[in-house]
Amino acid sequence: MQAIILAGGKPTQLYCPTTDCPKSMVPLFDRPVMEHTIQWLARHGVKDIVVAVSHLAQDLMEHFNDGSRWGVNIRYSIESEPLGTAGAVKQARNMLDGRFLVISGDVITDFDLKAAIEYHSKTRAVATILLGEADEPTQYGVVGRDDSGRVTRIIEKPKSGEVFSNTVSAGIYICEPEVISCIPYDQSCDFAMRVFPAMLANQERIFGLKASGYWCDVGDLNNYRNLHFDALVGKLKLDLHATHIGEGIWIGERVVIDPSAELAAPVYIGDGASIGRGTKLGERTIIGEGAVIDDHANISRSVIGRKSFVGRSSRIVNCVIGGGCSVSESENISCQTILSRGVYEQPATHVTPAPKPERRTAETPREADRVTI
Repeated sequence: MQAIILAGGKPTQLYCPTTDCPKSMVPLFDRPVMEHTIQWLARHGVKDIVVAVSHLAQDLMEHFNDGSRWGVNIRYSIESEPLGTAGAVKQARNMLDGRFLVISGDVITDFDLKAAIEYHSKTRAVATILLGEADEPTQYGVVGRDDSGRVTRIIEKPKSGEVFSNTVSAGIYICEPEVISCIPYDQSCDFAMRVFPAMLANQERIFGLKASGYWCDVGDLNNYRNLHFDALVGKLKLDLHATHIGEGIWIGERVVIDPSAELAAPVYIGDGASIGRGTKLGERTIIGEGAVIDDHANISRSVIGRKSFVGRSSRIVNCVIGGGCSVSESENISCQTILSRGVYEQPATHVTPAPKPERRTAETPREADRVTI
């Protein structure tokens, strides 16, 4: 079976300090979100992948190239203008041969794809929508089913008075080739808003499956932060690209941790990061690749982006600090996201035993560059 990844999502400043980061390239444990999706597909034997891209395709294509690094074959369908979820599939029709899976590039899951494919075959469905549950269904496509699992209706992003269930589309579809013929040519259109409702009106066999496993879209700051936490505690099965040294602590390569630092699991520290004297990393802390945490900093329940700098004696709780950002000495930050890069040069890494590191300060991020979460 083939897969098509919809990676044409617009850039976002929710996670990156600049506007050149499309959603599919948002870092999750120092790897683009889409990289985790590719690994998930490969684990289930889906290795022929088409990636539909539009905005900033070059950056994405340079990173993933032909996919051989992950043991898959990747081809690209480039949109001159956004075509929507279904329109993107229609444009890539000549690359698809037989049954295929559609997944959004900003979705993270560990669903049992093998079981989902078996269900699709057993029901003789033309399309199977994988389903999850959401506390806020108005942000998703709400799906209704009959007792057999056959889909009876779909309402995309309903108003609060239209919500009839918390069962929503996970943005993952298993489709037979005839689905492509239901998509109009050269038009921007979506599966949930146009194609699936039209197919339902024609009595096409669309089924919905509440798949076994974890699912979340990287749709807002809370989701983004909680994805990291869920992976650390094992709720989400994810390859963290680090060594689990035991007791819920993952350490990357070339990490330097001063012996006086305290780590409270679960904690992740990415490749080449440096943790200073007397630093306390509380539970559910993620330190990105190449980040420098200066002496006596105290961090908990936070995601610190790659190559960021946290100043001496700073306290950070329930925050997301963007890649390349700087936090000043003795800052006290809670429940915020900092997006400003600031001026940052990585201090010399600590050694063990470590001489006293050079004291550094950083420009305090402007209030306009902070988002409360």
